[in-house]
Order: sequence, then structure tokens, then C-alpha cells
Amino acid sequence: MDLQRYLNASDPMVPRVARTKYIKYVNRFFREHVKWVEYEKRDLCLDDVNYFLNLLESTVEHYYQS
Repeated sequence: MDLQRYLNASDPMVPRVARTKYIKYVNRFFREHVKWVEYEKRDLCLDDVNYFLNLLESTVEHYYQS
């Protein structure tokens, strides 16, 4: 997920739309994985895309190991 091109776009509306979509993805992830992920990490994910991607990867690994 490469959001940098959206966040650095010349149209001022594009970063807002990208941010809104990203927030929806994060919220969906936490809603669907409530048993595996601590909700307190949500704010960290909203502030740091790389943290969210790492959390996604670790959740997938944990899922397939179970």
C-alpha cells in the first residue's frame, strides 16, 4: 500500500480522501481481528503506516501458525 503519492498530491482533496480510506482500513482490521490484536494499538497504526503494515504481517503469520 503506497500512500505517499496520495499524501503528496497537488490536489488538496486527495490527501483527505486517502487518509479517510486508510482510517477505514485500520478500523476494519481492528474490528475483524478483535481477538488477536489489542485495540490500544489502533492509534499507533493511524499515526504510522509502517507500524500498521508490520502488524498486518505479524497477524497473518500468527493466523497461519495457529
